[in-house]
Amino acid sequence: MTKDTNRERLLMRITLSGLRYGWPVLILLGILWFPFDWLSEVWPAFGSPFRQVFRTAHDHFIGHTIFFFIVGMFILSIVPVLRRRLHWYILGLILAALIQETIQAFFRGQFPTFTDFNAFKGDVLGGMGAWLLWFVVLLLHASRKRGTAAKS
Repeated sequence: MTKDTNRERLLMRITLSGLRYGWPVLILLGILWFPFDWLSEVWPAFGSPFRQVFRTAHDHFIGHTIFFFIVGMFILSIVPVLRRRLHWYILGLILAALIQETIQAFFRGQFPTFTDFNAFKGDVLGGMGAWLLWFVVLLLHASRKRGTAAKS
């Protein structure tokens, strides 16, 4: 009987943790994976400013970098364990970038080829920039804590 109760409690704790962290992450991924190229085609009011911002390959690179930086910062603030588990964060970053490119290709009516290295470089730069910023902030926080503890 006790094993069943412990198993049920563990399952309940995992479910609640998944709900607590899962819904904000799913919303961020939904925004990240939304086909903005497609939206710019079907909604001219959105398409005009979208094309003005993303005119060249360089602008596209900058857009991916900023977008993945912002999403990375939010993900790292929602799921703090990823700040200490770089390998899981990188795996998630790669998966998010591949899924994003796949969705974009499908909405263009193409099969994903994953040859847009310009976009992938922007994804990696933005995502890793977010992780590095968190890393530096945590180092500074730990350093300040040690300095305060040494003075006491």
